Amino acid sequence: MATSVPISEADYLRILIHGHTAFELLRTGLEFDLFQKLEDSGGLDLTETAEALGVEEYPARVLLLGLASLLLIEKKDGKFVNAPIVRRKLLKDGERFLGPLIDIQDKIINKTLVDFAESMRQSTNVGLRHLDGPGDTLYSKLTATPDLQKVFYDNMGDASNRAFEQFLEYYDFSGIKHAIDIGGGDGTNSVKLAERYPELEMTVFDQESVTRLAADKIEDPSVRKRVHFHPGDMLADRLPEGADAILYFHIYEIWSLERNTEMLRKCYDALPEGGTVLVYNFVSNDEGTGALSGGLVSPYFLALASGEGMTWSAADMEQSVRDAGFSRVERFADLGFSHALVVGHK
Repeated sequence: MATSVPISEADYLRILIHGHTAFELLRTGLEFDLFQKLEDSGGLDLTETAEALGVEEYPARVLLLGLASLLLIEKKDGKFVNAPIVRRKLLKDGERFLGPLIDIQDKIINKTLVDFAESMRQSTNVGLRHLDGPGDTLYSKLTATPDLQKVFYDNMGDASNRAFEQFLEYYDFSGIKHAIDIGGGDGTNSVKLAERYPELEMTVFDQESVTRLAADKIEDPSVRKRVHFHPGDMLADRLPEGADAILYFHIYEIWSLERNTEMLRKCYDALPEGGTVLVYNFVSNDEGTGALSGGLVSPYFLALASGEGMTWSAADMEQSVRDAGFSRVERFADLGFSHALVVGHK
């Protein structure tokens, strides 16, 4: 259940203006493992904090003041302790540890979003110039930097886990024999489906450098037999055939509406009569006014990821599936985690 954090209008503006400082206070707290040290000790005063972090009292005081002003830590009986939000979101054993998201923001996104305004002017991902490697998308650039590629896919796998758990409870795969997971990344979704449905075959279709990472993660021999990896470029190559379902998960936000429709036509062509495409994605509302999460994520797609994507709406997804040729289309919105599912039947 969501809780509210009390904040004045003036402080709201301060966080917007000094947002990078707020992020660095949070990131530095994690780098020094401060939140875990506070939790393990039951609270620390200034002197104890400095000793625990291995720094002098002056920088420790700066960090403690910043984190307390952000309502991430509190002072009780002379000791600094974690606020409830930290226990839920910033401890590794909390209900939803956000460390991978903070890592990708720090190591990949922040240094590129300085080019958001220029990306607006040029209508392309100018921020990509800050990363080494070939190609004109973040995904191709990452093939040249395995360390950053790991940071990226660690976050993507973590981010999709909870949303996918929700999807598993919502959609029944028992009538599907073989599904292709386009852009399946580290294979997390395919493995979970294969574990839940013992007769189901899965094929992960993604870049070769990604599929190499994925194959090593499967420990169960019976699952390994049924999860296949087909390296390829989703934009340039034909999709594998022989499956009766195609998963188009967390891809729609990357590309323009036109390119998504083109990709979904490829899905249509690769499926047999009666086949199904499932488009499952993070979405904005149909009015284009929110939610906040969608508004804050969308500049990343323009300035860095592809130069043409954003958090599109469920209505956009439905229209693309129809335009791709699918004769019967179902739309399921408000699924939680700002996600929607559109199912197209050939």
